[in-house]
Amino acid sequence: ISIVIMVLLFMPGIPPDLDFESYTLVGAQFEGPLSINGKLNNAERLFEGKLKGPEDVAVYNNNLYTSCHGGVIYKISSTKKLDPVLVTGKLCDGFHQEHICGRPLGFKFDKSGLLYVADAYYGLLRSNLTTGKYETLVPMNQEIEGNRPMIPNSLVISDNTIYWTDSSTTHNLFDGLYTFLGNGRGRVLKYIISEKRSEVLLNNIHFANGIILSKDGNFLIVAETFRARLLRYYIRGPKMGTVDTFVDNLPGLPDNIHSFGENNFIVSLVMPLDKLAVNLAPYPYVRKLLARTLVLIESIFKIGYHLYPTSMVEKIIHWLGHFEMLQTIGLSKSNHSVSIIVDYNGNIVDSLHATDSSVTSVSGLVKFRNHYYLASPFNPYLARVKSE
Repeated sequence: ISIVIMVLLFMPGIPPDLDFESYTLVGAQFEGPLSINGKLNNAERLFEGKLKGPEDVAVYNNNLYTSCHGGVIYKISSTKKLDPVLVTGKLCDGFHQEHICGRPLGFKFDKSGLLYVADAYYGLLRSNLTTGKYETLVPMNQEIEGNRPMIPNSLVISDNTIYWTDSSTTHNLFDGLYTFLGNGRGRVLKYIISEKRSEVLLNNIHFANGIILSKDGNFLIVAETFRARLLRYYIRGPKMGTVDTFVDNLPGLPDNIHSFGENNFIVSLVMPLDKLAVNLAPYPYVRKLLARTLVLIESIFKIGYHLYPTSMVEKIIHWLGHFEMLQTIGLSKSNHSVSIIVDYNGNIVDSLHATDSSVTSVSGLVKFRNHYYLASPFNPYLARVKSE
């Protein structure tokens, strides 16, 4: 066993092609504005079993929209009406073929009603929903400063520019677990609409995720998921082109970011900062061993699928390395979900907590018609809670 471990750790050329460094995670205590409450308890589950993984939510023209597995963005005009308005991918046999189905993550509407979508497998897209068709602005095979996008994740629109995150340049979403085990290779980019080109603003982010523009338009706020923090990148003013840590030591892993009232935004923590993440962070060799072992196991199933292709083996290959693997074996499940309200000076103002398991793994929150609507990449329902 010792020899096998040494080979896995030190033999060159064994995938994944990642660097592994030591870092620490120290989540803030649940006190002050982070004090535990039940403001998101007693969640109502909408469309349970009719959709899966409503990753993000947005409001436009007095309607609610959500992005789901199967490559579908739905319009929700009532609690009983679920209308598909855009399909980003192709026909597939199930969610285990999400690279074919498509997986829309973050999305935004511009002032004219055009819909911009970051799809993890099809790139940065733009759609006029009156036609139900879309055009690809940034395809997945387009190199941008030496790297192709691998997980387009979130975006924000400002006039002629789309600022967007690419969570990794090494692995697709179906192998997202490797992005946690290795160092960060995520990016923040901007796409200039009139010039039809992207350029990189930030590199080496440990899973670049949600993104929002400050109220004055001077800087971007970006969720660096696996470092449990928010970054600030200046796009205007004397500090233009510089980055610093905006909010550190979050008590969970930040996902989508939405505006919340006039002077605040809200960031949802999709997973708790549990013992697994905290204990693995300082030990790069342990993470390297886990990553290489996982690749080895996955390779065995891929060989088996090549020799005897079955749907079951295909599902296992998809599951190995996927974030849903953590959910299935219970490592990322928690009865406690948190969304944190922050002002544009980086102060935590308040927090909303779910503690009763009526909703879990919240990845985004918007307020609409006296309710909070709660997104999740895993849940087979869209949750909502009365806001008042």
